[in-house]
Amino acid sequence: MLLRVFSALLLLLTVLLAPACRSRQERHAADRRAVPSEADDVARFLAGLPGRGVSPFKPLESDPAWKAHAGRLNGMFRDYEERRLPAMREFAREELSRREDLQCPVFYPFSGADALTMLAFFPGRRMYVMAALEPPGRVPGAADLPPEKLEPRLLPLADTLASLLRKSFFVTREMDRQLRGQITDGVAEPLLIQLARAGYGITGHEYVQLDAQGRVVRRPEDVRRAEFGHNRGLRLELIDPDGRRPATLVYISLNLDDAHLRSNTPFVRFVNGLGAPCTMLKATSYMLHDRSFTRIRTLILERSALILQDDSGIPWRFLASGGWDVQLYGEYEKPYGKSFQFRAQPDLRAAYDDPRRRVKPLKFRIGYGAGRVASNLQVARRTRAGR
Repeated sequence: MLLRVFSALLLLLTVLLAPACRSRQERHAADRRAVPSEADDVARFLAGLPGRGVSPFKPLESDPAWKAHAGRLNGMFRDYEERRLPAMREFAREELSRREDLQCPVFYPFSGADALTMLAFFPGRRMYVMAALEPPGRVPGAADLPPEKLEPRLLPLADTLASLLRKSFFVTREMDRQLRGQITDGVAEPLLIQLARAGYGITGHEYVQLDAQGRVVRRPEDVRRAEFGHNRGLRLELIDPDGRRPATLVYISLNLDDAHLRSNTPFVRFVNGLGAPCTMLKATSYMLHDRSFTRIRTLILERSALILQDDSGIPWRFLASGGWDVQLYGEYEKPYGKSFQFRAQPDLRAAYDDPRRRVKPLKFRIGYGAGRVASNLQVARRTRAGR
C-alpha cells in the first residue's frame, strides 16, 4: 500500500515538474543560440538584422544609412528565399539526407565566399571547410564602424553578395574588385552576413592557419589588408538556426593549382584528416578539367564519400570510370557562354540522353547560365567497390 502511494506521488511530481524542466531546457537552448559574441554582434549589424541583447551596434540601428542598408539586403535575400531556397532545401532533404550524408564533414573547394549554398544543401553538419584563393579578411569591431563613416562603409557592402543571390555564384572578377581591400578586406564580412541571414548564431571566431602537420592553429590577426594564400584562414564557431547543434566553419585561403599544391603538404594532410567528406563543387571555372589542377582533383576523388557538383566540377569520365554511383539531375547540353564552350563534355551529354538512366528533374537554377539555360547537378556516391 505504501509503495503504491509513493509511486502515485512520484508520478504526480514528475507531471508537475515536467513543464519547468522543458522550460529550463528551452531557455538553455535559447541562451546558447543567443550567445552574444563580437562576431555575432557585427554579423547581425552587417546583415541588416537587429542586434541581440546589449550589442554595441544597437545605437546605430536608428541611423538612416543602416536602415537603407538593411532595406536593400531585405529585398535581395527575400527574392532568394522565396524563389530558390525552398526548392534547394527540398533537394537537400530528398537527395542528401542519408544517414552517412548527415554525418560527414563538408568540403567546399573553389568556394569563394559562398557559405549560403553550402548551408542550404548541407544544413546541420558539424564541420564545414571552405577553401579558395580569396583572402580571409577580418571580423570588424565597433571601432571599425564609426557613425560618421557608416554610409560609405555600408553602402557598397550589398554589392558583394549581389551575384550570389541573383546568379547563384560569386563572379571571380567581381571578387577581385571587391574583396581585396576595395569594399572588404576578404571573405569574412560576406560570410558573416550570409550566416546571420541563414539564422546561424556565431559564438566565437579565431584567425587561424595550418601548421606543418595540417592542424588548424591560431595566428595573429592580419595587420596588412587583403592578406591571402599560405593556408591563412578564419574559424567561426556556430550554433544552428534551431539553437541546438554547434558547428565549426573553417575558411582556408590558398591556391589549389598543382604548382602550389605540390609543396602544400599541410593542406593535403588537413584534408586527409577530414576523413571521408561530402565534397561540393559549383561554378569552379572548370578548373578541375585542366591538367594543372590534377592534384586537387585526385585528392577529391580519393577522399570523398560523396560529391555534389555541377558540370564545372569533376569531368564525367572520372566518375564514369568506376567506383561511383552517380545520379543526374536537370539538363545538360553544353557550358553556358563563350568563355567555357571548349569545356563541353560529349560523354556527359550522352549520359543525360541515355534512356537507361533515370535523370531526375531539378526545380531550381544553379551554376553558370542560371536563369538563362537549364541547370544541372550530379550526386556521386562512392560504391563499396570504390572504397
